[in-house]
Amino acid sequence: MSVSLEELEVGVQEVLAYTRFTGAFAASLREVVWRKLATCAAREKGLEVTDEELQKAADVFRAANNLTTVQQTEKWLQGRGLDLDALENYLETNLLIYKFKEALAQEADQQKLLSLPAMRESLREVAYQEWLRKNV
Repeated sequence: MSVSLEELEVGVQEVLAYTRFTGAFAASLREVVWRKLATCAAREKGLEVTDEELQKAADVFRAANNLTTVQQTEKWLQGRGLDLDALENYLETNLLIYKFKEALAQEADQQKLLSLPAMRESLREVAYQEWLRKNV
């Protein structure tokens, strides 16, 4: 007996159980919690996403996923159990987190951060990669 992919039923509980067994659940849960915390903090700082920023992010998302029409986008989302509202929420969250990180970077004590060994190593590596890009 052969079952097609379209006929196959997979429940949310099965997916959750699988991710718990493989250890992926904790990492995903942690990431979702961090995204929510950062989004709340961004909003508390008064950060917002404009309609234009959201539209640009949607355009970039569709281009990155080879989705050239609304129908392709809706089909792609449906294939993942998502809808346009979920996409908008995802993109808005990403933009808010980006803006929050930018605000944190502006507020950070940059001298203190640059004195950290890991930051100095990262800076050295970035400088080296930039030099390679220009000279190779």
